[in-house]
Amino acid sequence: MTDVQVTTPLRSLVDHDEHGCTVLSDGVSDYADGAEDIVTALLENAQDRGSLSDELTLAARTWPERYHLDHGRANVLRGLRLPAGAAVLEIGCGTGAVTRYLAECCASVDAVEPVPSRARGARARTRGFGDVEVFVGGIEDVPAAEAYDVVVVVGVLEYVGAGAAADDSYLGFLRAAHDRLRPGGTLVLAIENQLGVKYLCGAAEDHTGIPWDGVAGYPAGGVARTFSRKRLLDLLSRAGFAGTTVLGAFPDYKLTRALLSDELLETQPRLATQLPGFPSPDWAGGGERVVDEERVWRELVDAGLAAHHSNSFLLLAAKGGAEGLWPAEALAVFFSTDRAADFCTRAFVERDGDVLRVRRTPIAAHPAAAHGVRVVSTGDEVVDAPTVFELAAADPARRIELFARWRDLVVARAGELGSRLWDLTPRNLLVTPAGLVPIDLEWSVDGCTAADVLARGVLITADELARGGHASGPTVGDVVRDLCHRLELDEAEVLAATAVEARFQVVRQAGRCDAGYLAERTAELHRAWTDRLAEPVAGLSS
Repeated sequence: MTDVQVTTPLRSLVDHDEHGCTVLSDGVSDYADGAEDIVTALLENAQDRGSLSDELTLAARTWPERYHLDHGRANVLRGLRLPAGAAVLEIGCGTGAVTRYLAECCASVDAVEPVPSRARGARARTRGFGDVEVFVGGIEDVPAAEAYDVVVVVGVLEYVGAGAAADDSYLGFLRAAHDRLRPGGTLVLAIENQLGVKYLCGAAEDHTGIPWDGVAGYPAGGVARTFSRKRLLDLLSRAGFAGTTVLGAFPDYKLTRALLSDELLETQPRLATQLPGFPSPDWAGGGERVVDEERVWRELVDAGLAAHHSNSFLLLAAKGGAEGLWPAEALAVFFSTDRAADFCTRAFVERDGDVLRVRRTPIAAHPAAAHGVRVVSTGDEVVDAPTVFELAAADPARRIELFARWRDLVVARAGELGSRLWDLTPRNLLVTPAGLVPIDLEWSVDGCTAADVLARGVLITADELARGGHASGPTVGDVVRDLCHRLELDEAEVLAATAVEARFQVVRQAGRCDAGYLAERTAELHRAWTDRLAEPVAGLSS
């Protein structure tokens, strides 16, 4: 990458309107999802407009609002090594969720958006922060000069042809992006996969709302069109890009949980099936999954076809030399952003010599503890082995023996692990020939004891067994009582721990909330736990 030049040809056209944007073209789009005005109002009045803003995330009430405001929106780029000195062009910036993240990482951002109401939101999100200019227009309004190190296109290519089947408009757009990159620069392109596994299983196509619409080639046409991996790579090659790295995105590029490389899909089948986190959400609604998405994905992984059927793609297309935005040592990255900002994490699956490790770290630059709860960095070797919970769910005859081994390990490791003991549940314990191996102990809770962790583990495990139909008994509470009896744990203490778990879940979601809110929400979740214990199990074990 070259050193950034803060004055780009586009910036010579800057003429701010009353909103702080520069209008480049009258031929703007009228696309809207209906949330633009309220999102812009929230952005203008927010105290924290950062890419990890809890204030904005918690303000979202509908799916369109969440799409604009959730702090998981930037995840699709959070696994990349964006150069700090880069000059970035973002095409189709929307209301600025990704723009703000780019401004936090890179030297300068020129953000272009064809919808004026959305551009105003992007200006509000970035006002007073970083070196960002917001323009109303399209890529054709950007001077055709090699001015940028990175061009970012997230959720845009599918719209540029207005649903047309012919390649012309898509090729023209990609060639325009290529022309505006400096030699050695990279196009970062995120788009849904026409043949994504959720679509194969019957989920409604995100743009048309029709099940199997894209899979069948959009027989009735529509306002947008997505593409297969093969066609995307062909378009990029014909547009002049020399080499492209493809990452599979789950559940999609919108609120990305995981980015998976081809190498991971080919060499780590257990991780390839675990990291996506099925079932994928159906944002369009109206589609009924006629088969189990997770089972279909497992078969695609086993058949060596998974690289063509991720729900979305993130493509890194280089101009000239090899691009380096994706870490060479990384096979995957996954995120936990469904929690307060101080607790959001990013985890790379990466090579460490001959060993594969999962390295998890907080995303926030300076994460803080909240009410005695914090997340800590972890580094675990990848071991191809099932967890205690997986084996117990699959083999009821071994269940108590496995849970007893977990119980004994919790007691034995309490002094060593201290506050990190909190996360030592059956889900975070691998069963290997050499013994039990703890993994992913990211949560630290001040003052927790072995009794606390055993009670928590029984509650969570009983709930998960009941939801999956892996437990017998009339109610979830009966499953808890049975486990207590068989593991020789005090039933009253375990049931009383629902209040402790409720408090933890409130802190996990709300972070540094005030004491009054913490008490009120804890009481609500405690009642929900009480109701849950009275609910019937989902089914009976075979």
